[in-house]
Amino acid sequence: MNKYVDIHTHILPRTPLGPSDVETALEMLQALGTHGIKTAVATPLFDAACKSLDDFLQSRDDAFRALLPLIPPTAPNVVCGACVLLCPEVLKCRQLDRLRISETDFALVKIPDNAEISEELLSLLEHFRTASQLTPIICEADTLFAHTNIEDLLALQENGALLQISCGGILSQETRKLCLYLLGNHIAQFVSSGFRETAESPQLIEAIRVLKRSLPLEKYKRIKNNAGMLLSGAERSTLIGG
Repeated sequence: MNKYVDIHTHILPRTPLGPSDVETALEMLQALGTHGIKTAVATPLFDAACKSLDDFLQSRDDAFRALLPLIPPTAPNVVCGACVLLCPEVLKCRQLDRLRISETDFALVKIPDNAEISEELLSLLEHFRTASQLTPIICEADTLFAHTNIEDLLALQENGALLQISCGGILSQETRKLCLYLLGNHIAQFVSSGFRETAESPQLIEAIRVLKRSLPLEKYKRIKNNAGMLLSGAERSTLIGG
């Protein structure tokens, strides 16, 4: 678990889905550190139907600046990103490339709850990808399983998206088999915590342990290292594997 990167966390205080104060954010960072996280990408939810992009980025950056000087040396490093809700309003925003994960050419994208992978949604995803010039990473793809099938998930991939699986999805008996299939067959590329509650565990240690015993060593290492490669500037083709 050394030097693991978590590309999906809600640790910035007073941001959507984040903690209410800096103290709680620091507790969450320490919890991530105990799970082997070296770098956490802070990804507050951006809903363009509720807030302008400028206002969102201002509040995100203010929260980051308030937190940064208080992070102890033993805690994970923090970089900024966003969890972008895929909705028609987001296409009205200018300079969508500002929603990138740190300095990469990728953006974390959330499909609305209970949304079907329809032609309309795929078109929206394609327009976002074109407008932002960023590769979308669909966050917590395992939460889509109840109303999608493999063909739907492959359609997301064929439309230029990568997939992130949650630790909870890997640990759940209901979704584990499909999660492992997606990761083992290079349909999904990342495992992240989506950490947002101090009362809960990031579950990274447990999830990585399942991957290690369930996947061939080469595939396990690729999934474990993909997030770090992403922050290092890896190309999309490198992360997909084969």
